[in-house]
Amino acid sequence: MLLRRLPSTAVSVTTTGLCWRYTSPYFSTQTRLQSVNPLSCYPKLSLLSFSSTSNISSEFADVVPEQSSKSGPLKPGLYLVGTPIGNLEDITLRALRVLKSADVILSEDTRHSGKLLHHYSIKTPLLSYHKFNESQREQTVLKRLKQGEIVALITDAGMPGISDPGTELAKICVDENIPVIPIPGPSAFITALSASGLSTDEFTFVGFLPKHAGSRKERLMASASETTTQIFYVPPHKLLQFLEESSSIFGDSR
Repeated sequence: MLLRRLPSTAVSVTTTGLCWRYTSPYFSTQTRLQSVNPLSCYPKLSLLSFSSTSNISSEFADVVPEQSSKSGPLKPGLYLVGTPIGNLEDITLRALRVLKSADVILSEDTRHSGKLLHHYSIKTPLLSYHKFNESQREQTVLKRLKQGEIVALITDAGMPGISDPGTELAKICVDENIPVIPIPGPSAFITALSASGLSTDEFTFVGFLPKHAGSRKERLMASASETTTQIFYVPPHKLLQFLEESSSIFGDSR
């Protein structure tokens, strides 16, 4: 949710469950045209005040090289790879090269990420890595990295570590002098902010609010005292609760 001070207006939000269809083919380095079966749906948590749909013409095609002519083999390390937040074509050629070249891909949801890999014919093995098992996986992943492997980390959508798994693993790697290489990609809140019409000169990314009611109220009160744009992530099933709590704190001026 993106908020700013507006005279005599109540908070207005738009939320949507994101669902997309794709029919775009792509070229390999041998310039051989290969058709790709469309995906019916690629869901992700809603982002307040931002909705996304996509109708991609079948005339579009992506050039997906097996290896960039300007880059040699990847060096060992942890690669934080940004993945699409709505449209499967919103992924960089560099990200695809890393995912194809990695020894293993750490994935928040292997079934969900499998759709992305299948779409781009990427055969790299997936290993589940999410908030419920990241502490158990860390030492296993760290051992593989110390052995010189290329490990890619992806989440369901967007950049790892931004309200998603990845932060703790990146910290450990930095402490162990293991290279951590970010591969830039889509970010839901930056994308929404850019099209919101709200001030982008200064803003606060709050992310998901605490589950505890008292802590949640305290965080909302802190945001209400700021004049800059406030950005929240709110799951669809918590939207009504958020509106009730925030409206009483922010009032009609936000």
